[in-house]
Order: sequence, then structure tokens, then C-alpha cells
Amino acid sequence: MSKFKELIHNKKLMSGIYAVTLVTALLVLALAIKGPEESGKLIVDGSGNVIGIDRNSLKRSERYDLSLYIDDETETICRDVTLVLQANAAENAGVKLSAKDEREAAIDVAVDSMISEIEYSKEKKISLPSALPDGTNVRWSGTQQKAGPAAVIIPLVYAALVVIMAVSTMREDKTAAEERKAILKGLPRFCNQLFLMMNAGLILSDAFDTITDSYRGSKEENLSSFERDLADLREATCGHRISTAHVINEYAVRHDVKELIRISAILNENEKRGSDVIESLARESRYLWDERKTVARECGKAIDTKMSYPLGLLLILLIVITIAPALLNM
Repeated sequence: MSKFKELIHNKKLMSGIYAVTLVTALLVLALAIKGPEESGKLIVDGSGNVIGIDRNSLKRSERYDLSLYIDDETETICRDVTLVLQANAAENAGVKLSAKDEREAAIDVAVDSMISEIEYSKEKKISLPSALPDGTNVRWSGTQQKAGPAAVIIPLVYAALVVIMAVSTMREDKTAAEERKAILKGLPRFCNQLFLMMNAGLILSDAFDTITDSYRGSKEENLSSFERDLADLREATCGHRISTAHVINEYAVRHDVKELIRISAILNENEKRGSDVIESLARESRYLWDERKTVARECGKAIDTKMSYPLGLLLILLIVITIAPALLNM
């Protein structure tokens, strides 16, 4: 539930969902206003047989899914027929025959010819024939209209996009949380190093270079992501006339860590106004170490809580093993 609330309050995610929803709504509206095969009404007799079609418009094509029953002497042949009534400007595209036995071929030719005449009819109300040209009786029955591909694909694509955006946002939030945790873990040590070196007489840029050089001297697997980022920052800005306090401030703002932002503000004040940075860094260092101890205690308590579940399962298993022999002997 908390994850759901975080996603709802994520402005970037919600703006993306609003944009996708707007585009989807426009597509659905366009399909609703102008469908390529919008149908009219079927005219049905008292027996439930379709005897005609009342077209919605003569200016666009319309689709009708029907069942055609052919009473051929001793048997009734059923055909599923899709009538696509063409607009007045359309021209007959011809008939395509299938290879079957003579009777089946004759029926197919007659049905195709009849369907072709119906589809290219210019009448608004079309009467469906009750017999083939050879006199064979036929009956028409309406079937349920199937939704077009777009009516199915659009909702699926919309749902898939929303899910992908939500999952991507959750991954980004998880990555940002891990980076923030690494910064908070390494910040007390970094602040303490700054305090000691500047207290020894080094200026900020030299102290920062010395600290990052010590990170470069360590093995890559022993460095945290925060220490690697600081080393990369120093390498990227080496030789450029950029303030070290400004570089640290940009990094702090990018990761939105208020503790690092506070340290960068102290360093900026020292560069601009010459304020006492030593006392301020000492105070921040004590505060950060106290915060790190608090976080460590909370993590220890969380481990105790997590261990209670397997201990509970072991206790239940012990009770079952103890009681099982007595239950079996009853």
C-alpha cells in the first residue's frame, strides 16, 4: 500500500500516465466517431431470419457478420459470411472461386456472386435473397458483431504502457534509494577527512584531491558507490577552473541528500565569505556519526524482527513433532 501511495505521488509517473491516457482517449474517440466499417441495422422477420439490411450510410463501407443456411436437397449447409458493403464509389473487385466438387463449387460460385451483388449495392435498404439462382432455398441469420482489432489492442497497449512506466519508476526509486543510502553511509567518513585535512592547513581543493586520490589507491571492489562518484567527479573536473564547493553542491542537489547539501552550503560560505569552516565541519561530522549509529541500531532491530518469522516456524514444527506421536497412538 505504501508503494502504491508513493507511485501516486510521483509527479513524473503521473504526468506520463496522464499523457498516455490522453492519447488513448483520443484514439478511442476517433474510432468511435469514424469507424471504417460502421454497421447499420438488420431487418428480421417473425421467424428470426434476417431478410434485409438497413445501411447506416452509403458514403462508407459497412461490415455485417451473418450465417447463411443453404437447404440443399437432403442436407442444410451452413456458411459464415462476412458482408462488407462498399461505398458508392467502390468498384466490384471480382469473385474468387475455391476448388471443391462440382456441387460445392457451384454453391460457392452462386454464394460469392450473390454476396458480390449485395456488397456493391447502391440501395440504402437491401433485401437479402431467399434463394440461389438455381432455386435452392437459403436462410440468413445474424451473428454477434466481433470487436475490431483496434478495440482490443488499444486497451491492452494502454495497460502495458502503464505497467511498464510503473515498474520503471519503482526501479528508479529503488536505485535512487540505494544511492542515497550509500551516500549517507560514506558521508561521515568524508566529512571527517575534510575536517582533519582543512584543520591541518589544506585548502578545500587540495583536501578534496587528497581524499579522492586515496580512493583511487584502493581496490575498486572495496569502494562504495559514493566514493567512486567522488573520484569520478575529481577526474572529470581536474584541470578545469571550477570551484570544488560548487562541484560538491551540484552532486548533492542531483542526488537530493540534505546532509550533503548542508555540507556543500558550509563549503560555499567558506569560499565566498571566509566563514569558519573547521567548527562547522566538526559539528556536522559529530551529527553524521550519530545519525549513522542510529541507522545501524534500527537495522539491527529490523534483523531481529525478520528472524522472528523463521523462529516461529521452527517452534510450530517442534510442537507438531512433539504432539504427532501422541495423536497417532490415540
